[in-house]
Amino acid sequence: MLFKRKLRIYYVGMITVVIILLSTACSNKEYKKEEATAPDNINLNGTNFENIKLPENYNIKQYAGITLNFIVENNLYANILTHESEEFSEVTGININIRPVDFDTLIQKVNLDFITQAGKYQLVYVDPYQTLNRFYNYLEVLNPYNLAQGQPHMEDFMSDFIDFQTEVCSYFLNKDQVYAIPFDSTTMIMFYRRDIFERYKEQMKKELGYVPVPGAADFTWERYCEVAEWINENVPDEEVKYGSGLMAQEHNSIFCEFSNILAAYGGDYFLDENINTVGTPRYKLVNALNNNFIQALDVYKKVASVSAPESVNWNWADSANAFRNGEIAMMANWDENYTYLEDSVLSKVAGKVGYSILPYGDEKSSNIYGGSGIGINKYATETEKEAAWLYIVWATSKDMQLKVLRHPEGGSLPTRNSAYEEIKKQQQNEFDTNADTETMKNFMNAVQTAWNPENIYLRPKTSDFYDVEKNLIHNLHQMLVSNLDSHEVRMKIYTDLKQ
Repeated sequence: MLFKRKLRIYYVGMITVVIILLSTACSNKEYKKEEATAPDNINLNGTNFENIKLPENYNIKQYAGITLNFIVENNLYANILTHESEEFSEVTGININIRPVDFDTLIQKVNLDFITQAGKYQLVYVDPYQTLNRFYNYLEVLNPYNLAQGQPHMEDFMSDFIDFQTEVCSYFLNKDQVYAIPFDSTTMIMFYRRDIFERYKEQMKKELGYVPVPGAADFTWERYCEVAEWINENVPDEEVKYGSGLMAQEHNSIFCEFSNILAAYGGDYFLDENINTVGTPRYKLVNALNNNFIQALDVYKKVASVSAPESVNWNWADSANAFRNGEIAMMANWDENYTYLEDSVLSKVAGKVGYSILPYGDEKSSNIYGGSGIGINKYATETEKEAAWLYIVWATSKDMQLKVLRHPEGGSLPTRNSAYEEIKKQQQNEFDTNADTETMKNFMNAVQTAWNPENIYLRPKTSDFYDVEKNLIHNLHQMLVSNLDSHEVRMKIYTDLKQ
């Protein structure tokens, strides 16, 4: 009996080994690279590869048959790449599976893949504050790929990308190693109903004593509240229901929304060196016990009091949807909502939207930057890594960034300086011809103004930011839903951060 049981165990073990060996053999066969010599019949003219710097005799088909999984937040850039990657696959033979998911799911799946070292997602959307700061050692360092003789060369490697975006998206602790290439450039700006502001400007001037001009230095968060309250009381619901909408759900959105107000009044969460750029392992200097922190909390409560009551439980998607349906007249939200709101078929406010930087506080207008990078999973195979680098060079090229900007479903602003130089060259011929391009110009101007050093806000980047953000999200949400005193909330935030 014992002998039979041992025999069964032996056979099961042998079968398992055979399956593993067969799957490994199949895998090696599938991923075997082609010869280095480039095929004579590959013509890259007219494709998105024609301006990419490839080594002499580079075989664009050498990774044919390999499959790369790219997990990414569901955003404009990812949506366009889903279509454009068909050309990439046709030219290279590489299969690209783009997996767009919501923000929370993205973080869970990426973290699990890194922790288990599974290498399931060879290409990773690298969030600076949830992934780069915690798992930078799980990401492939990209500098050697750009220097390798046999690999595609990214022209003006890093220097062509906007400086503050590389500090946030590409580096952690120092600038010696590049972990990700700036991929998207999402930034919070102000969206407002331009038609409402125009229609009622004389009445608002008479009753408020001024004509509100979003983006102007005198359009403060206090005036934002006054205008929202005036719209609530004076504009018929069939035109717009509420003056303002929040994104105050117990979610990353409330932290982002409040951060704009905090920085506008001269506040921030920490005072550690480099914490808002290349980052630091752990924060030490908590900066919540000052008057501007209290002031920002009070202003946020005031904004909530004049906003749609249900928006205390909205996130950024809910807020954008309410604006699109004509329910709210003003909101702070991510710039990538541009094409969503200007959809002439599905949006009730298309052609009626104004764009500006966010309102001013005592110190400045503050507009949080939310861009992320694209990186390579350290636990992918070597062949997968090389194929992934080819994809990154292609996906972040100037040509692809301009294609995403101009796509009917696009609008995501480029991260490369050379892309803006190209736009300037073509501006007279392409961007000054009709109302749609004029709207795009206004939108782009709002985002680029938000990127000015005096207007941009960069979040703290520290290894333990996950717990920091969770504490802030909970305390801020509770302040609004329970109408807690700002001094009490400030002390609770400070105590939590110190602990």
